[in-house]
Amino acid sequence: MGWKESGNKPVIGRAAALPGLLLAAALCCSSSDAAGARVHPDAGSTAAAFLKLGAGARAAALAGAFTGVPGDPFSIYWNPAGLAYSGPERSLGFFHNEYFQGLGQEFLAYSAPARRGVWGLGLNYFYAGSGLERRSGLNEADPVNPISPPEGSFGAYDLAFSGGYARRLEEGYAAGAAVKLIRQSIDDERGYSAALDLGLLREFAWRGGDYTAGLAVLNLGPGIKFSERRYDLPLVFKAGLSRRLDESGALLSLEADKPVDNYLALAAGVEYPLTSRLALRTGYRYRLHGNELGAWSGFSAGAGVAFERLTFDYAFTPFGVLGNSHRFSVNLRFGEAAAAAPPAGARAAPPEGFRDFAFTVSARPLTLSARGIRYGIKAASADCGLSALAFTTLLRGEAGAGFTVAEGSPSGELLAGFPDGTLPLKVWRPGPLPGGVQGDISFEFRLPKALVGAGSVVFMYRKSDRWVEVSTTPLEAGQDDYIFSASAPFSGYYAAALRP
Repeated sequence: MGWKESGNKPVIGRAAALPGLLLAAALCCSSSDAAGARVHPDAGSTAAAFLKLGAGARAAALAGAFTGVPGDPFSIYWNPAGLAYSGPERSLGFFHNEYFQGLGQEFLAYSAPARRGVWGLGLNYFYAGSGLERRSGLNEADPVNPISPPEGSFGAYDLAFSGGYARRLEEGYAAGAAVKLIRQSIDDERGYSAALDLGLLREFAWRGGDYTAGLAVLNLGPGIKFSERRYDLPLVFKAGLSRRLDESGALLSLEADKPVDNYLALAAGVEYPLTSRLALRTGYRYRLHGNELGAWSGFSAGAGVAFERLTFDYAFTPFGVLGNSHRFSVNLRFGEAAAAAPPAGARAAPPEGFRDFAFTVSARPLTLSARGIRYGIKAASADCGLSALAFTTLLRGEAGAGFTVAEGSPSGELLAGFPDGTLPLKVWRPGPLPGGVQGDISFEFRLPKALVGAGSVVFMYRKSDRWVEVSTTPLEAGQDDYIFSASAPFSGYYAAALRP
């Protein structure tokens, strides 16, 4: 990390001694499996190394492949944009890291709904105790006895406080940012700094699956000054991707990280729910040119238990001959859940001439987490032209028995914004759908053969003051109707149109 000069003899700076000590231990005491691992030229050159340790046992069990996973209580650490998916309740999370060699870490996270978004707080505390030996280093040039005698003991404590905000944007995007105030203390030396974390998430559908992609830049800041030298912060660039499998409820996540002081690292994690309350997790992280502490040090595993408002998580990570890390976290959700606001297009009453049709709901629970119960919803109506809907939603409690969809002919303002060369046929306005819809909605709709004729049918959703066309697939035709399927994002209005 750094050196102090004392006359003509180098003396290890107390402010920089701890990160240097840990780096030396990692490189010199690692198992033989790590003998071929290459050391990055800038390894150990940054301050505030505790900012690299992670937060939350769930993320740790997935090997830190978490940049593309939204809505976790500890999103303020991994990707502040994930706060936007934290749900309508307040959340309080506590994380304890029983690190190797007597080192320890605590992290406290809090999030709450805010105007048009979610704000969060994070407190990251790392400690090495007060039993570190102070040595001057004056005997290092002595070939017979190069080890200096102990000159007492000292302690080291690091602290970072984060405040962040995130909100959802259009087209499945969410953005977030967090400001960090950092304090490092070792013996009687102190260092202070500030940093900025930036994050972006996007939910999208691809080949029948729902994905979330994430980007994050963490620890943007001017560095920390000790004595007369300034040390850079551990800046890192991260990209992640996750997918929830509807059939099993399993979560798959991938990530690539590039720190300024190390080689590129790739991570993958799997979360599999054994029941609606119990989930098992495992992951692996690999650093280009080899893991410093051997191949096993990239492995992680853990489990989580979820109740309606409380979750417990555990993670285990080996660190070779340095020991093992045991990490625990608990999260509590409390307060009244605020009702989710409908989209702008759904707040007003439908135009005159629309008719409401009742839809019967079939709900299948997929997973249970601190955010709520994730359901697969299928709804159908025998009379409405929009005959079936299927989507995934997140609810607190049971799914409702049904909802309504209004059907009518386009008129007035709804006629505006149709693409040139299309003839609007039907417009549908869903009533409030249960919970927070996740990803696209799958539709089935039917149109009379006499109405369609020889034209080509297209399906659209309303976005602001225009209509956006999506892919439409013809299904098996009925006796009097043509039947089609399409997928589109949640919107206030949907329409079927004809292209002659």
